[in-house]
Amino acid sequence: MKEKNYSRLFYYVLKRLRNATLALFRELFKPLSFLKGEDFEKCVRTKVFTSDRYDLVMKTHDFHENKKDYVESSLYPDYLFRDKETGVEFFVEVKYREKLYQDKIHWCNPSQFKRYQKYSSETPTIIAIGFGGRPKNPNQIYLVPLENIKYNALFESFLKDYLWIGKRKNILDMVKDKVYN
Repeated sequence: MKEKNYSRLFYYVLKRLRNATLALFRELFKPLSFLKGEDFEKCVRTKVFTSDRYDLVMKTHDFHENKKDYVESSLYPDYLFRDKETGVEFFVEVKYREKLYQDKIHWCNPSQFKRYQKYSSETPTIIAIGFGGRPKNPNQIYLVPLENIKYNALFESFLKDYLWIGKRKNILDMVKDKVYN
């Protein structure tokens, strides 16, 4: 009887080792753009739409889940939040960009823009754009109601009115910005 228990235990140890190895390789070969996006999503959740003020109602699936079996709800914006004070629900689509392209921030492609507009007609949608710095701590964060956006590429002059003035960077983050930029 003991032998059977050891073989079962050994089987599950090997299974866990295999799963851990696969997870490591999946993470190592994940596209850089997805890593940056995940970092900025975490930044938005921990600094802007914090759990003390907003309930997380829905979050789209990650790269690996969609790679195996695409989940249609991943077409929705990244987050659906509920304001704890008012009960109002709203979407947030999160985009990080390191630099301008043709003097603009290209935050999505035209088909994504149309899709977000469709969702926005039913539920208010905010586009959170992180710009410059690092995805975990961008130089600027802009929060733009989708209804105010007419194009999938935006000039900084347009975005300045939507600059989020929240918690400022601490000294450690400023030093990291100097090192990584």
